[in-house]
Amino acid sequence: MNLSIISADKELLGDDFIEKTTILAEKEGIDVLYLDFSSYESIEHVLTSTENTAFFNAIQSATKPTLLWFDNCDMLAPLDCNFTYRLRSVLTTRFDGVIQSVFIARNDSLKLMFMDSKAAFYQSSMWITDK
Repeated sequence: MNLSIISADKELLGDDFIEKTTILAEKEGIDVLYLDFSSYESIEHVLTSTENTAFFNAIQSATKPTLLWFDNCDMLAPLDCNFTYRLRSVLTTRFDGVIQSVFIARNDSLKLMFMDSKAAFYQSSMWITDK
């Protein structure tokens, strides 16, 4: 079972799920980085914001266990989002097990991202909430 990419329906998670999980991860010495996509107008703004530099650097070059929160990541769901395909290429080809990613979005967005046969992350995640 591959748990390097996890997805969860925002509506089914408790309000404190991210906070509690982050605390547990940090107690285990895991680096935790959080990105709330709802704070941005577009994927371009997400990518060009200097405050996200550490998050995106970790995707490619983390050397110790790292948990990445992709919160409210609905803007990654459209099939024409090229960044999502690049992201999948990086996350699914890392075989060192260092990166654990949690994608949190609305159920319809998650289904498009992970269950549509044309989607970048088609069948690439373990769901921790009902589909």
